[in-house]
Amino acid sequence: MNSEKLKVAVLGGTGNIGEGLVLRLALQNLMDDGLKNEIIIGSREPESAEEAAKKDLEELENCGFDTTKIRISGKSNLEAAKAADLIILTIRFSHVPSLLEEIREALEDKVLITPVVPMVKAGPLFEYRPPAEGSAAQAIREMTPESTKVVAAFHNIAAGKLKDVVKCKAVHDSVICSDDEEAKKLVMELTRNMGCLKPLDGGALKNANTIESLTPLLVNLAKLNGLKNLGVNFS
Repeated sequence: MNSEKLKVAVLGGTGNIGEGLVLRLALQNLMDDGLKNEIIIGSREPESAEEAAKKDLEELENCGFDTTKIRISGKSNLEAAKAADLIILTIRFSHVPSLLEEIREALEDKVLITPVVPMVKAGPLFEYRPPAEGSAAQAIREMTPESTKVVAAFHNIAAGKLKDVVKCKAVHDSVICSDDEEAKKLVMELTRNMGCLKPLDGGALKNANTIESLTPLLVNLAKLNGLKNLGVNFS
């Protein structure tokens, strides 16, 4: 894999978190020292993915960015995964098993990033409900081929801050966990170049449960205290 030029599939890229990651990854192409990424949005309906790609390019152009250097396209989840070097899952945990089964043939020797959090509504607030494996990341590790390099990242990040590519320069911490050191290093480099995130090495994949559990906490804190777009900073 050429770490300086990546094809990145964002599966579920038509949603808020997916859109934010697409915009941030695409803008790395405009940085002198940034990674050069081709972004492929994946969706169950390829037409929806194509429309999202068009919308994201228009958004970046309206913000004053030179989109001639940016490539964003839309495909079905399977076709996006087949074309990519690196895949990001931005879907609900309940949808993960069926999607991974659908794209399994495309996962061999790929880096798979999971920001997925298994949480459920419990009254007005949310609760973390990890699977038997201990975390969504560990469950995904069990569902994928042995050659797939699973990396847990991007859990505690507000979609609003990711999508605000003009105003949002504030840096939040993003803890990254994996059992594959090379894949972790690559994802940390991607994260560092997003412009609003600072990567922190979180160790092995088994540590992902702690990081995943912070997401419902942040959502609940925002709701209870009338706040928006909370993130995490370790200092």
